[in-house]
Formats: sequence, C-alpha cells, structure tokens
Amino acid sequence: MADKKYDVIHIGEVNQDFTVPEVPEEFFSGDGDTYTCGPITDSVGGDAGNQSICVANLGDRNAWFGRLDTSFTGNRLAAVLESQGVDTSLVIRSEDCRTPKIIVNVRKDGSHRFLCGEGGGYGLRKKDIVPGTLDQTRVLAIGSLFVLDTLEGEGLEYALKTCRDAGGVVVADMTYDIKGLGPHFYDDIYPCIDYLVPSWDEAAYVTGEDHEDRMADYFLDRGAGNVIIKLGSQGSYFKNRKKYFYTDPYVVKPVDTTGCGDNFTAGFIHAYLKGWSEEECVRFASAAGALNSLGLGASSYIRSEQMVLEFMEKTPIRHIIH
Repeated sequence: MADKKYDVIHIGEVNQDFTVPEVPEEFFSGDGDTYTCGPITDSVGGDAGNQSICVANLGDRNAWFGRLDTSFTGNRLAAVLESQGVDTSLVIRSEDCRTPKIIVNVRKDGSHRFLCGEGGGYGLRKKDIVPGTLDQTRVLAIGSLFVLDTLEGEGLEYALKTCRDAGGVVVADMTYDIKGLGPHFYDDIYPCIDYLVPSWDEAAYVTGEDHEDRMADYFLDRGAGNVIIKLGSQGSYFKNRKKYFYTDPYVVKPVDTTGCGDNFTAGFIHAYLKGWSEEECVRFASAAGALNSLGLGASSYIRSEQMVLEFMEKTPIRHIIH
C-alpha cells in the first residue's frame, strides 16, 4: 500500500470547540450575572478533527473528507486544519451545512462537560464518495460511529467497502448515541471494520454487557476484525479471534481529558502504519491519549512522534489487576 496518496483519510465530525476552563460553580447556581474563568480558547474539535490533527503531527500523510459551512466558522476551521498539516483538498464547502459549535467546560480535575450547539448537513452523502477517493488511502478512519449525520447507513457501508476493496484498512471509533439511532444500528457494518475502538461506556450501550471481554465478543461475533475497548483510567483491552491482552495506563495528573480517546485512536493508527505489533500499537496509543491530557484542548498538544516516545520513557505505568 506504499503507493497510496494518503496514509489516512478521516471521515466524521469536525466542529469548533470553545474551551472554557475554571468556571466557578456559582456560575451554574448563583444569582449574579457576571463571573470570571480561565483563558477561553477556540480550536478545531470533533472526533475526526482531533484525530486528523494528531495523526498529522505524528508525521503521517492525512486528509479530512467532510463538509464545512461557508461562513467564518468554516473558513477558520479549514485554515486551522491546514496549518496543522491536514490536507483539506477533499473538503466540501456547502451552504446547507451548519458546522456545530461546542462549549467545553473543563473542571479542575481535568474532566469536562459539553454544551453542543445545533448543527446540520455536515455529514457526507453517498454521492460525495466518487471513484478515486477512498481507494487512495492506507487507512480509513471513522470518527466516529453515531455522529456521521447524513452518511449513516448505506452510505457508510459503501465508504468502508470502497476502501477495503482497494486494500485499505478501516479503523472506527465510537461515541455516544446522541441522535437515538439505537444500540443495534451498526450490527451489519461490523464485518467492514478491521479495528473497532469504543470506550467502555459506549461498548456497554451497544452490547448490553458489563465486562469488556464479553463486549469484545459481541463485536467479534458480528464480524469485527479486532476490538480495542478504552477503559479510561484503567487502561485498555484488546481482543481478536487469536488473543487478548490488557494495556495498563500511564500515571498522569490530567489538565483536560477532552479528546484523549481521539488521540488514543490516532496514536494507534500511527503505530499501525509503522508496522508495529498490536501490543506496541496499543501501548503507543495509550501514551498518546495520556499525553494529550496534559494540555488544554482536544487536538493540538501532541507535536511529534518523538514527543510521545519521550513521554513513554519518563512516565511511570500504573499496574492494574484485572
């Protein structure tokens, strides 16, 4: 696959994040009308946006394939993606697109909560996937299942098969079912996914199981090639039809956990492209997710592969008894 134009093409949501740290609790419960907080920043957000920027900074040739509106927001996000090394030549600028805007409230312990502005028309259509696009990538990254808007269903299956028929590999992240599609919406899609990367909560919602091993079996039984379940502060769990293993987490004091799962997936993709073993890939992914938590924002803290490798050398691992 060395002759492919791209190492990775990302499909999924890109939005504008406004990160608001250190909001006093009185803002939510008090009677006043003016409060102060930490430094407010705006940046690219969304699962596909976060993954594409991280992959670019790790050194891989990648593009985001999606829709942006024609307003200042779309112009701003396109410029930021390009400045971070993400190819935007596949981006469709559409007047019927409303790019979502997200307020990210970061708490003192690094956790976060989102206030999501309404968007629409930001997903690809099946007709957008013209010959010569998705057959030109080594990896097709889906960021993420449950937020693909108009591509949900037949269009997604067509995209995955187009990539795989040309020898590409599909890596799919997952997020919460905010649109109420239902836990079994993707049951027919899993055979088209080589690496499925949900969080524990996301996998529990889809499978109805309460243990990561049984969750992984659910996806494997429905055709997924490999499953990596992100366990947050407990590390991660990998399983395919031949083996399974846990990967312990790094010891960090998080500043902002926004986008850590996206950076985990991006780290895995980068390591996979380098031909590392699955154990090495998941270990590097774990480091990328943990490292991202040390800075504010979902996508721009990691600057290079070397930065992640240095973090791995100097950061202790917390050993978990599973």
